[in-house]
Amino acid sequence: MSSEDIVSYSGQELLQDFPLVRSHDPDEARDILRRYGVEMIALSPSDFFMRTNLAELPHIGLYFLHSSGATRLLIPEREIALVHLCLEGDALLVSGDRRVELSQGEACICSPGVSAQLEFGQNSRQLLLRMPQRVLERTVSSLLGFKPRQPILFEPAIANDEPRYLGFRELTTLLAARLDSGYSVWPKNVLLHLEQSCITALLYCSRHNLGHLLENANAANDDVPRYVQTAEHYVESHRDQDISVEDVARIAGVSISTLTRAFLKHRGYSPSAYIKRAKLNHAKELLETGAASTLVGVALRCGFANPSRFAQDYREAFGESPTETLRRCRPDRGPETQKH
Repeated sequence: MSSEDIVSYSGQELLQDFPLVRSHDPDEARDILRRYGVEMIALSPSDFFMRTNLAELPHIGLYFLHSSGATRLLIPEREIALVHLCLEGDALLVSGDRRVELSQGEACICSPGVSAQLEFGQNSRQLLLRMPQRVLERTVSSLLGFKPRQPILFEPAIANDEPRYLGFRELTTLLAARLDSGYSVWPKNVLLHLEQSCITALLYCSRHNLGHLLENANAANDDVPRYVQTAEHYVESHRDQDISVEDVARIAGVSISTLTRAFLKHRGYSPSAYIKRAKLNHAKELLETGAASTLVGVALRCGFANPSRFAQDYREAFGESPTETLRRCRPDRGPETQKH
């Protein structure tokens, strides 16, 4: 997206169908924002005017904020990442000893569990994304095939001139512009996929402590041992069978310890984590396509002997239960087919 595109977005009010605050009264605006866990300070009360819109999506929230007077927001420690995209004017993020100054088209991140201050200059327009920590980490797990042990922690500054960030910015502004009534004809699933694309793009355009795992998972296979690729191919071809790490190592022609070390080095996860993820992905495909009629049948077909454990692993991987997937993709199915 070019600077001209950003100007065109900053010249209009995004998320117009979702008004939250529209006031010249700092006290009124402060009381409303407090309900959402944010404290506001009007730095120039005589010039104060704030217009804020909030759209709640299934996984993230989007705020559009227009402030005519200098304003400061105090962000408490919460299990939420706040991504700040400056559409017009200037802004400042202060988090601990870190200070990030923003101008038009630039962005920064406040990490989950970290308090911060956001300060907006005169006549600014900002787009803020609220992303729960659990959603970000669930997406990381989905991309990696295993759940990292560390919680995600972002560097506040984003390299605003890199192509990955430009792609994220374009997706985000596209999503915000498509939420108003003029685009209500868009199917819900389109917006859901666009929302998920924004989450994934953020993980790849920002710097965080799990970034090296994503890059390793996304790396080319040129330096990956052939036996690792053989193991992966075998798992994908037999994900509807009760296979073990011992089976995979035997097919790959190496010991279990050798296979495990290679997976951890080149993939960032163990062979057992890869097997489980492949089976869960297969289960999700069966539920979404209607290739299976019962949840117990899906669990057994994908090699999960314990349906309750299967439902638990499935929710952890995809953020919803198998029943919810079945209802979402096949709402016409009766409750008798959704038992597990």
